[in-house]
Amino acid sequence: MRKATNEELREIYNDIPEFYDRANALISFFQDVKWRAELIATVREYCPKPKIILDVGSGKGELSYVVSKLMNANIVMLDYAENMLKNSMVNGDKVLGSFYNLPFRDGAFDAVVSSFALHAADNIEEVVKEMVRVSRKVVGVIAMGKSDNFILRNYVAFYLRFIQPYLAALVGAKPLDYKYIYYIYKKIPTNSQLKEIVKRNMDLKIFKEKTLGAVYIFVGVKKEEK
Repeated sequence: MRKATNEELREIYNDIPEFYDRANALISFFQDVKWRAELIATVREYCPKPKIILDVGSGKGELSYVVSKLMNANIVMLDYAENMLKNSMVNGDKVLGSFYNLPFRDGAFDAVVSSFALHAADNIEEVVKEMVRVSRKVVGVIAMGKSDNFILRNYVAFYLRFIQPYLAALVGAKPLDYKYIYYIYKKIPTNSQLKEIVKRNMDLKIFKEKTLGAVYIFVGVKKEEK
């Protein structure tokens, strides 16, 4: 199995924007907006009146759009695919950059959030550390997960490999682009392993699994420095 390079992934993400929101809605059975709203509502519980929020791996701004509807805060969107930012559905500051090296000072944001991006990292813990570093208080993430249950894990793998790409094709996306999601799924840690990564780096408040463990939502609070 050949691993996709960063350049290949960048090309894929640059090619997706026109169909990205419709394809993801179909693939998630139209639950993606609901999950994003759940994430932001939970973030708001721990950070009621944020002034500035960073959306990491923002894509076209689907999560930022939800933030704009649920919170009165300035939004900064960061993504490494220029076409995603150019096709953004939300007004706000846009930064082209990598989530491995967020170009912001420590504690620059009241809250840092991300949707369906963290699973793309080769080193998830390094990205979590960066998100925690630039947050003053809260970090909230929704991303693709992997159940600890062997049967569920393989059921989802079958779906991602043989069904999902062709569902995306129904709304005009290229099946080949979405087949890469299966290869990402194969390399990500299980949800229990991911949970331990988060706990090492922040005070985990919420961790929920969705759709047979194929999606997780977590919210954590930055640990107080001793």
